[in-house]
Amino acid sequence: MGTEWITCSGKTWKPAPQCLALCSLTKQQLETKNLLLSNGQRHAQLIQSDHTLEFMCSEGYTLTTSSVRKCANGHMDLPLCISERGKNCSRPPTIENGDITTFLEKGYTSGSFVEFKCQKFYAMEGQNRSFCDNGNWTKAPLCLEPCAISVEEMENQMVELNGTANETILQWMYLKRGDFLELRCKPGYALATNLSQSTFMVQCRGNPIVYPECKESVCDPPEVVNGRFRPQRNVYRDGDVLIITCNRGFHTNNDQDTAECTKNGWLPPPRCSMRHCDYPHIENGVLTDYYENYKEQAFPAQLGVSIYYRCLDGYVSEREERWPLIRCTKAGWSPAPKCLKKCSPGHLENGKFIFNYWTTYKERDEISYVCFPENLQAKVTCTKNGWSPTPRCTS
Repeated sequence: MGTEWITCSGKTWKPAPQCLALCSLTKQQLETKNLLLSNGQRHAQLIQSDHTLEFMCSEGYTLTTSSVRKCANGHMDLPLCISERGKNCSRPPTIENGDITTFLEKGYTSGSFVEFKCQKFYAMEGQNRSFCDNGNWTKAPLCLEPCAISVEEMENQMVELNGTANETILQWMYLKRGDFLELRCKPGYALATNLSQSTFMVQCRGNPIVYPECKESVCDPPEVVNGRFRPQRNVYRDGDVLIITCNRGFHTNNDQDTAECTKNGWLPPPRCSMRHCDYPHIENGVLTDYYENYKEQAFPAQLGVSIYYRCLDGYVSEREERWPLIRCTKAGWSPAPKCLKKCSPGHLENGKFIFNYWTTYKERDEISYVCFPENLQAKVTCTKNGWSPTPRCTS
């Protein structure tokens, strides 16, 4: 079955070779079961594994199961044909924890049937129909009991439902035979077999549900190269927080100086990395949209990276560029990004400013003004808060 070629991978052959048996069907088997092939004939046949064959019943007989059957490694279940001319049947069988869904009759001819349905949470095993076969009913299905799950037992095992379905649970819940349920260890706990995992699946197999062991999740003391942490303990429990301090020239990821013990270990991982160029907090300025929107991914920037920024209205860079460019160097961003306050020489009562119309006045720039009628002259300096001292002319 499958490919005729296999490949040696490491120390094993992939895919593993398989030789599956054919299914052999004889004319005598068909006669004994009152079966015909789909073409209405009856002859011996070989069927490859995983291939199907369709059947029909001889005249006067009816199928009780599916007419299509599959060959599985040399084995094939044949359909059952029952006589339509046999003895009648009396009252049909009843099943525990289930009901008949068809109307009850006083008598049933051979070949007729009744259908069954299991009660809520019960799983059906076998065919949902029972046929009258020459005075006898074929085997009725079974209704398998569900698994009862106690909320109190889950509490004792430090287990709860995964998701938001917890709100619908009272004291008991039921799981149909064969069905799966996803559970998780309670916060602060993890699977004993895998501390990085807290969720798991359980299946109803007819026996009491067996829960994996949830042990309390803990974290070992981290190894912080080029830094230190506090408080220092031999073991940390879920929710404990460390404060990370990096050596000079190093920094934590995204400058977050705390790490929390979780079921997945320390988050974020406590590390001290060599400082290159962090996100530049520019007073009264912003970076381009990309660097502002994706700062967590873009920073710290690597050496040699260049980025643009702009100053907000009312502010200007030292070189008065619309989009100044800064570059990441070993010493940090160069030139250091700055947005300086602009000061405008406006109207001055009883006086006037002496200035160049084409000059932009910014922080640290000086300007003169003269007061009338005495023609007294004074100077003011542009600061973050405007002109200082405040220019004033008294009459």
